[in-house]
Amino acid sequence: VEVVLRSGSQDELLRGLEGLALDVVLTNLAPARDAASQWLVHRIDEQPVSLIGTPVRVGPARLGLRDLLAMQPLIAPTRETGLRAAFDALAARLEVTPILAAEVDDMAMIRLLARADAGLAIIPPIVVRDELQSGALVEAARLDGISETFFAVTQERRFPNPLLAEVLHR
Repeated sequence: VEVVLRSGSQDELLRGLEGLALDVVLTNLAPARDAASQWLVHRIDEQPVSLIGTPVRVGPARLGLRDLLAMQPLIAPTRETGLRAAFDALAARLEVTPILAAEVDDMAMIRLLARADAGLAIIPPIVVRDELQSGALVEAARLDGISETFFAVTQERRFPNPLLAEVLHR
């Protein structure tokens, strides 16, 4: 079995899937479907989301969520994501205007910025599991009601990849 991983914009990857150059696209944003769409969108996981930062930034006194959002710079996903839409709705409900240190379209970059203490990251704890276990990062607050959903996008094929079918059925 040969596995080749490619990264790119969702549009680029979906074109690769459509052209049969890719077997699957892994994404956290389900592509739009219409009558002409041939995408099969498989929900593969969902993870809770938290505010995560360095121990120095979070501090010994645990502030409430509203105070954290109002006082700390945030590393946020870009506005095109469902995660950001959910976070913006939460901030509006709490009547707080967040201080944005960065808007980032890549979880790995959010992780690096959090480790560099650029602000509190809006991120699923699973993405920074090693840093949480080592104590390099700590969870400042859980963002209840907000989760990140991960999808595998495929398309109907006359001869589907049997290994991929096995993985998706697990």
